[in-house]
Amino acid sequence: MSVHSQPRLRTFKAEGVIRPFRMVKWGTANDQMLECDANEKGMGIYQGTESLAAGDFGEVAIQGGGALLEISETVAKGKFLTPTADGVGEVVDAANEYYCAIAQESGVAGDIIGVEVIPATESVSSDA
Repeated sequence: MSVHSQPRLRTFKAEGVIRPFRMVKWGTANDQMLECDANEKGMGIYQGTESLAAGDFGEVAIQGGGALLEISETVAKGKFLTPTADGVGEVVDAANEYYCAIAQESGVAGDIIGVEVIPATESVSSDA
């Protein structure tokens, strides 16, 4: 069972394909979103179980609540997580990475774990 607090959800329109439980960033227009690329500044985590196509609407867990997030590597609870090139979470382990969440449980690559959504406003160097 995933450990996380109640999500704080907001609906956004996808500007492109967004896969389930991926970190997302602001789109080019108000109330639109894109899947994050590697180490980008995310604003939340898409909570749908189906992929979105451009123009579809989906619920995003935003700051101030919990979420479920797919991870790309072994993660220990309490670690800061940044997006990979396809929006899944990985541990912040290099300079100039932005975190978007903090792991509330441990997991391995491919797991969907509970996190708290806490987007960074400044890059950090490492939490490895």
